[in-house]
Amino acid sequence: MADQFLSKTKVTAGDLVTSGDRPVLERFDELRALLTDRAGPEVANLFAEPLLSRGNDTATPSVSWYANTKSDPVLLSQVSPGEQAQVTAYLSDHLRPLRALAEEPAHADLVWGALSTYGADDVMVADGRPVIVNWGLLPGGGGSSVSTRMAHFEATLGRYLTAPTRPPVEPSTTPAPAFTPQPAEPEHPPAPPRRITPLAWAPLLVLLLLSGGVLFWLLQPGTRLFPKQEPVITEQATLDAQRALNDELRARADVLQAALDGAVCRADGVLILPNGQTPEGLLPPKQGEAFPQTADAAPDALLPNTTDRIVVQDPANPETPQTLLQTIEGRTVLVLAGTANGLTAGSGFVVGPGLVVTNQHVIEGAAPGQLAVAGQAVGAPMAATPLKATGPLADTGQDFALLRVEGLNAPAFSLFQGDGSLKLNNVIAAGYPGDVLEIDGDFAALQAGEAGAIPGLTVTDGIVNTEQKIGPETNVLMHSAALSSGNSGGPLVDMCGRVVGVNSFVRKGPLQNRGYALAVGDLLAFLQGTDAAPQVVDSPCQPTVRPFTAAAAPKDPAPADPDKE
Repeated sequence: MADQFLSKTKVTAGDLVTSGDRPVLERFDELRALLTDRAGPEVANLFAEPLLSRGNDTATPSVSWYANTKSDPVLLSQVSPGEQAQVTAYLSDHLRPLRALAEEPAHADLVWGALSTYGADDVMVADGRPVIVNWGLLPGGGGSSVSTRMAHFEATLGRYLTAPTRPPVEPSTTPAPAFTPQPAEPEHPPAPPRRITPLAWAPLLVLLLLSGGVLFWLLQPGTRLFPKQEPVITEQATLDAQRALNDELRARADVLQAALDGAVCRADGVLILPNGQTPEGLLPPKQGEAFPQTADAAPDALLPNTTDRIVVQDPANPETPQTLLQTIEGRTVLVLAGTANGLTAGSGFVVGPGLVVTNQHVIEGAAPGQLAVAGQAVGAPMAATPLKATGPLADTGQDFALLRVEGLNAPAFSLFQGDGSLKLNNVIAAGYPGDVLEIDGDFAALQAGEAGAIPGLTVTDGIVNTEQKIGPETNVLMHSAALSSGNSGGPLVDMCGRVVGVNSFVRKGPLQNRGYALAVGDLLAFLQGTDAAPQVVDSPCQPTVRPFTAAAAPKDPAPADPDKE
């Protein structure tokens, strides 16, 4: 099985092209062996490896695509024109052997199935080479329609390859005529050709001279009428950020190795790291003494404390502290948007009375009156109205939206903006990832119209790997808390329950993904001029851990019995 995830496509059973009463996707090994033997491994590597999920009563069928590549995949339509030309030429040259295979009766169904694609962004680029996804599929339930394959091929992969020869047409039984028709004589003789005098070329010559002069002027520096619009967030900027992340991961590995090499286990079972703390970032008591009822922990502990053990003081109700998990659950929401393509889901969080922050791309395309928030912090879905939005990220450097939710009385997160670095600090990402909602029974019930069904909130932990500037006005936190589609717009929270970033996108790597959160400073700039007036704090985080239970408190080892020595 290839290890690089490329994309995921939701399908219907009718979209699957079949061959021999089996979906072509299930014959991938056979297709790969055929192409390797008859056309070479480079041709076989053009087709991504599919993983077909049949779905169930609540989840639709889907196909996940994988390939043995090292670099992150990019849609062919999104690479530079020069690279597009190179990849297109490579694709055309390496698809050519399929012309002959498609005409062999023994292999025609399998090859034609591989050449049948959905048609929208079905070619990706990784390692500088094309990879075809969405093959073995025809949209609109057309998988079983043999008659539509040729026309659909010509509109999709046929753009890169001349279509294989159609089956020969049977000769007509009607004998051919024994004569060749002659053209009819014209009723009037043709007029003699008109001669063009040299003077007639003068206007054209003047026009060419004027056009050349205008073109020369436009090519001069500073005279371009329509300057090229470059994206604010470029691929180079994200590549530089990824390189910075790799450097930070190597440094993190060194820190962990040093902690492992210098760790000491006391006689009472307490593990002490070289910095004199426990792995949870606590100062250990003296041997023979129990841990205190509450303790301050380091925000960058190697082993973060669980969210149900960390105590957070609510400024609105300081006498009733909550756990970190309760704080997050009471302020994070599910954002639902009805679009022309169906229902989409994202995440958001409360930033003020009746005000929710999310990403602009989460609500993009939402029809009027088709925007709502739900979740444990809200209860039944409540209608939401956009107050302000800016995006997309690549063009504007921002990806924020502010929603008004009338009647929402959930408490608001405080926002952290300090002078120090957050690097290596423990963080929690909260939201509603799509791969979890797909199998969430409450979400299925909510989609079916059961307003009281509340999907479960997903929280993942990690550390801030690095802080990076990827655009003139765009600052991000790269972190290791697991994210996926649906986490967009959700909060990134420190161990004191303050929002330190807005989760916005993921970069996929060969082994794992890395999440990116837009920094709080960028969010505050966006909120200027709106009704939102979030509480902003700048004090460094000092997590407070809940009381230790007697069972969890370390004990002194029992004294040795001299009679048994």
